[in-house]
Amino acid sequence: MIARLRYSLTFRLALMFSLSALAVLLLLGFAVLYVVNQHFISQDRMMLEAQSQHIAQSLHQVDTLSQVSIQLGHTVSENAHSEHGFIIVVANAAGDVLFNSSPTQNLSALALPSKTLGAKLSTLHQNDISYRILTQPMTIANQKAIVLVALNINHHQTFLTAFKTSMWISIAVAALIMGLLACIVAQKGLKPLHLLMAQTEQITINNLSRPLPMNSAYLEISQLTATFNAMLDRLNNSFQRLVGFSSDLAHELRTPLSTMKMQNQVILSRSRTVEEYQQALHDNAQALDQMTRMVTDMLFLAKSDNGLICPEETSFALHDEINTLLDFHDYLAQEKNITLHLSGQGKLHGDKSLLQRALSNLIANAINYGDEHSTIEIKIIEETDQTQITITNQGETIDAKHLPHLFERFYRTDSSRTNNSEGAGLGLAITAAIIAAHQGKITVSSEQRQTCFTLRLKNKHTTS
Repeated sequence: MIARLRYSLTFRLALMFSLSALAVLLLLGFAVLYVVNQHFISQDRMMLEAQSQHIAQSLHQVDTLSQVSIQLGHTVSENAHSEHGFIIVVANAAGDVLFNSSPTQNLSALALPSKTLGAKLSTLHQNDISYRILTQPMTIANQKAIVLVALNINHHQTFLTAFKTSMWISIAVAALIMGLLACIVAQKGLKPLHLLMAQTEQITINNLSRPLPMNSAYLEISQLTATFNAMLDRLNNSFQRLVGFSSDLAHELRTPLSTMKMQNQVILSRSRTVEEYQQALHDNAQALDQMTRMVTDMLFLAKSDNGLICPEETSFALHDEINTLLDFHDYLAQEKNITLHLSGQGKLHGDKSLLQRALSNLIANAINYGDEHSTIEIKIIEETDQTQITITNQGETIDAKHLPHLFERFYRTDSSRTNNSEGAGLGLAITAAIIAAHQGKITVSSEQRQTCFTLRLKNKHTTS
């Protein structure tokens, strides 16, 4: 595979500027050549028209066409020493040449009868000589005739050739100089970008929280710096969450591992009865179950982060499924004399097992942190485009500063609860991941000793 060529931005800018300048110079060169050439044509026309008028005045005195040669011969002899070198040809309507001031030049063919109604200016190249020719119909002695006046313009062509050569060389040299200047200017103009690159190279995991200085006077560099700072802020937040997650995970795993190690050391310190060994193995099995659940939950969240959760699409009645969950959690609620109350009807279209898990986590959370002798209200509100589920428990009010973080992994509002709770702090994170996989939203509010979790899931109408 052929590697794609890479050019520096300085080279690219210099090349584009040089090509643009060269195009402008070429257009200007062609425009100058056109203007100069048109100036010579206009100048030649004026001279030819003046000579044609002079000839017309001379021929005005002619009574017959046979006198044309005599009259014009006298006129030509008077202008024999003219620096312009005119050639005059006169022909009658039949095309017969009546007069030719330069018989050696074969210009008489241009004097044949023409359909041109007025004066016609043309250019002729013959025998390495260029002529500007004015052909004009004229009435001589009451008869139609054609007068041809030619002017040698070799001096114009020589000047134009030399002028073109000088101009193209000048344009080429100017383009080269502008290319070199463009490289210098582009390099100096990109100096703030090089400075930004040098500052970016100093960024490490130890200084992600330090933004790049916004002291550039250039708008584009300031915008680029702001974009880099926004990216650094996102990276820093992600890195801090990863560090916190690693620390929390190590802490959560250390507790059951330490418990297992201590129990095994105590059991092995002396001989034990069979019942004691069985109890130690039972405790170890419970600790292993706890770690297994934690690893399983972590794998589930990892799949959620990578968009690998694909909910199965089934339709089910919410009231019936939540009633089943309430029956499952009723034993825990009775221990705290908590009443579970469900109201409302609705249908959902999604993965029933995943949604059961999410609702079970919220119900268990409401029971764990609810006041004794209180009521947990679960409401189903079915709307046109979505179904809303609210789970409200009475208990300690959660500080507003904790609410945005409740769905983060291992996050707890009260660190003192960590050791008393059997959970690993992943329940709400898993619930949020399940709702997000169903393209829904989950929010939480807490005030006046009431905490309410609200789920909003889109309704998907299916055809039977």
